[in-house]
Amino acid sequence: MNKMISKCPSCGEKMVMSELKCPHCDLRVKKDFPFCEFCQLSEDDYEFLKIFLRTQGRITDIEKILDLSYPTIKAKIDNLLKNLNLSPLTDDEDPLESLARGTLSVDEAVAILKQRRKK
Repeated sequence: MNKMISKCPSCGEKMVMSELKCPHCDLRVKKDFPFCEFCQLSEDDYEFLKIFLRTQGRITDIEKILDLSYPTIKAKIDNLLKNLNLSPLTDDEDPLESLARGTLSVDEAVAILKQRRKK
C-alpha cells in the first residue's frame, strides 16, 4: 500500500486531500476531502486486516499464516479496533441504543438486527 501523508510534516496537524483528477480527460475536482479511516492505518495494521478478511476472521488460520500466538492476534485485533475508533460488539448490547449514542452506524445496526432475527 502506498502510504499517504496524513499529518503535516511541519506542524503535525491532519492533512486533507484537496484535488481529485481524472488521468484520462484531466477533469479536476477541487474540494477538501477527508482521508478514509482505512487509509490512515499503519502498514502493519493494513496487512493484518487483509489477512483477517481473507481468512474470514478464523484466528486458527491467522495463527498458521503469521506464526503468531492467540494472545498476540487478539492484541492486534484490539489495536486495529482502537485505530479505527471502533469497539467490540457484545450480544447483550442493544444496537438501537448504540446507534443513538453514535457508536454504531445505521448499516451496522440493521445488520445486527437482521442477524438476530435469523437466530
